[in-house]
Amino acid sequence: MSANVRSAGPDVGEIRHVGAHAPSADASDLRPWPIFRIHARAIGVGLATCLVMLMCLEVAVFRSGFFDSHVAVSDPQWPAAKLAIATRQPNASVLYVGDSTMMTSVLPTIVSRSCDCGPGFNGGFSASNPWTTDAMTRRLLTFMHPKLVVISVSPWAVDAAAKFESNELARQVMSPSELAARGAPLDLAESIDATLGSLWSAYGQRELVKEWFSALAPGQRYDESLLGYYVAPGSANSYARLVATADKLFADVGTPTADAPGAAVIRSLVDDLRARGIAVAFLLPPLHPTAYEEAGPYLERADVAIRQLAGERAVPLIDCRASFSASDFRDVTHLLEPAAERHSECVGERMRAIAHD
Repeated sequence: MSANVRSAGPDVGEIRHVGAHAPSADASDLRPWPIFRIHARAIGVGLATCLVMLMCLEVAVFRSGFFDSHVAVSDPQWPAAKLAIATRQPNASVLYVGDSTMMTSVLPTIVSRSCDCGPGFNGGFSASNPWTTDAMTRRLLTFMHPKLVVISVSPWAVDAAAKFESNELARQVMSPSELAARGAPLDLAESIDATLGSLWSAYGQRELVKEWFSALAPGQRYDESLLGYYVAPGSANSYARLVATADKLFADVGTPTADAPGAAVIRSLVDDLRARGIAVAFLLPPLHPTAYEEAGPYLERADVAIRQLAGERAVPLIDCRASFSASDFRDVTHLLEPAAERHSECVGERMRAIAHD
């Protein structure tokens, strides 16, 4: 007689189902805070080390002046880059300021050779207006001591419709208090950004830091022997493009007048420069003939307003516009380099004549 005996354990091949009573991990174990508590000492040491390294970098590289004296740029068209280049030219006797028409039409080395008036530096930058030109000039005068400042006065500088607007270019050359004085205080986000930038230089000069890295690429570093002069490569001088650009440039202009808001800023700058014992001259920038075809009456009135502004303060005018033709221009407002060289020789001759008057 046999008996069936069932073992206490599962038969071979038997499948056991895991139900609701299976053990599970505590939900709190999946959160990051227990991990932080466990590794608090290591995390604290790591954070303290990073903070010390940042402070050392801030003091040794930025606050010491090492960064300012060594930073290189690839594109000198914007204010912060132009200021970085200028710090290595503190002995310039002649300072040229204004918008891109100044930046692309005056080679300081050629002017200096022609006028025998000492070394110069071109502080002009793209899209500058009377307000940013004023701010850039004052920033440059904190470490430069020129005998003469040449201000490029474009037709838009005496436009009655032009008003100051806060933008990235203005924020690069104006402090928050200066912006507020111009009627454009920073909003909350901009105030936080400005405060953080003043405390942490690497953040405040992040665009210049990126520019420095860009300049490390072969052939990308700006040639500082040009002393601020720059013309972008290529050309945009097809007739259709010239007409379209000219129409855009003069689309929203008002009436040129010596009492325009921008003219008042220039007038104030002239007075301040003379109070410092610095001589002043105005430069009338050359424009492509297409500009006169599309906006001749406006440009004629602007020329009258600029001459009136100069006459009020007895500021000498440098006018070398007559010797250029359409083939000398890269686009509506900028000369090609060979033409810029001829223009610079003419500017030097005019400056020599002014000095002997």
